[in-house]
Amino acid sequence: MASTMEHTVSYPFSVQRLWEVLSSETYWRDLLEAINSSHGKLESFEVAGDTVTVAMQQGVPADKLPSIVSKALNGDAQIPRRNTFRLAGDQITGEMTATVSGAPAKVAGTVVTGGDPATTRYTAEVDVSVPFVGGKIEKAIIDQLVELLDAEHEQTITWEAGHR
Repeated sequence: MASTMEHTVSYPFSVQRLWEVLSSETYWRDLLEAINSSHGKLESFEVAGDTVTVAMQQGVPADKLPSIVSKALNGDAQIPRRNTFRLAGDQITGEMTATVSGAPAKVAGTVVTGGDPATTRYTAEVDVSVPFVGGKIEKAIIDQLVELLDAEHEQTITWEAGHR
């Protein structure tokens, strides 16, 4: 059975300014370098009208993984991610997906940003199809995902301040 995650972050700028940031390929490259350095790679970036689609590969070294996850993976975690964002008036909506290569784990969720200043609400389901320990692994993935979203949030604020 899947586990649910809800997480909210707030920015010191508007939805429109966040959209400008999310629409920058340089932002995504800099974000991956800042939070995932040698383990992250931007696979593709596309802006089509009011839609931004980003595909990336992220990695977590085995020694940084919770023990229950590193035992299940037997090595580093490779995590393909895909984010899609749409600007609709004074809101940004979108989807996020991620998997863990070589493991029966997936994340699927939604992103909704609104307000002034902007606040983003993430809602996701994490599903790990491993008998007996799947729920524990889901909890560990949710904890890591919240840490990642917080790190991306902080880096986004820093990046925006340096690119006005």
